[in-house]
Amino acid sequence: MADNYSVMNPGNYHLGVPFAFPPIHNRVYNEKYIIKDIKWKTSVLLNRKMYIANVEIKDIDNVVKILSDSIFKSKANKFDTFTLDRRIDVAIGDGEEIIRLATYADRLLQFKQNTLHIINASKNSEFLEATHKYKGVSHHNAVCQFDYGIVWCNAHGVYMYNGQNVTELFIKEGIRSISEDTWDTFYKDKETMIGYVPSSKQVILFKGVNGSGSGDIMIYDMITQSWVKGKARVGIADKTNFVNIWDGRLAWGYEQGNNLITVVPWKVEPSEDVDEYKVQTKEFNFGTQANKKVIKVNITHRGGAAGDGKTYVLPKYAVNGGAFNNSFKDEDGNIIDGLLTYNIPGSSDWVETTLYTDTSVAGKIKSFAIQFTDYDYGVSNPNPNRKVKSDFEINDITIIYRRKSVK
Repeated sequence: MADNYSVMNPGNYHLGVPFAFPPIHNRVYNEKYIIKDIKWKTSVLLNRKMYIANVEIKDIDNVVKILSDSIFKSKANKFDTFTLDRRIDVAIGDGEEIIRLATYADRLLQFKQNTLHIINASKNSEFLEATHKYKGVSHHNAVCQFDYGIVWCNAHGVYMYNGQNVTELFIKEGIRSISEDTWDTFYKDKETMIGYVPSSKQVILFKGVNGSGSGDIMIYDMITQSWVKGKARVGIADKTNFVNIWDGRLAWGYEQGNNLITVVPWKVEPSEDVDEYKVQTKEFNFGTQANKKVIKVNITHRGGAAGDGKTYVLPKYAVNGGAFNNSFKDEDGNIIDGLLTYNIPGSSDWVETTLYTDTSVAGKIKSFAIQFTDYDYGVSNPNPNRKVKSDFEINDITIIYRRKSVK
């Protein structure tokens, strides 16, 4: 009819057929998917898309909804555009909210309060790749992204994801290096935070972030895969989260008073003299429960010369999990009461000291450990002016032992 009408009445308006606009086959969105306002608690950028989670939205009907266990993604290169049809749900209604999103190697890690979900985002659509129970986190600062992958902590331990596997950093070759009691004493729920020091390849954990903390720290060395615990090594003032500044150094801020925030980069090198100095190694069983005879220990160290109110470092050893109440001896059988190796004060040369054990004590043992303290450590009235100098360093420790034959 329309064609005939146009032929019969040339020059007049055609009787067109009305269509909805835009045409359905060209429509890129539906009004019901519109989000008028959106807020979120955590976000990451991956594959030129922004992923946000634990959101509060206002829909087309001005209804406010809180979707604490959902993820939304933007369109590629449109980081501020979100619609309801771009919602990702991998586990909803489980009673857990999303605490943190992190990303590594085309994987999106969704940390909930108790559970970790690993989402494969390598293609156009995302899918759940793995779920790990008891690997969630209690707060945002318990997760750190770095060049080896992602590392995080919770009440059960410290973990790392390298793009393929989730590993527990407390376990090495089937042996737990940090006891459950030690971690329970150190960890504070919703406070313990974790960061990374690129220059030394070390992961560092602060026990607490407020003034009630003790200033204790724990450090994991990525090269040696070993743990070190430090007591009262940072101030106990309220702290900010960790951040790596422009040159890669790890830094945080603390409240100094009068609402002033002081930013402090973490220093790997020692900078202050230490009182109540104590360093202990783990229990070495040398890979076997057979009896061993520990003959001597060689220590390469430098700095820390005594004098000027400073004290020597006192080495002791323990056997079979006992107390550090055994003294080393020199090659002449004299008891060593300090590392007396600095003939030239202020010398920065590395020196090797040989410490001999008492074979009546260390001649038939299962395990062996070493302790370094200052003279005054543990005494009832320590001398406040006697401190271990800040330049004292130990490069390596070599334990010479012999396995006892079974008879």
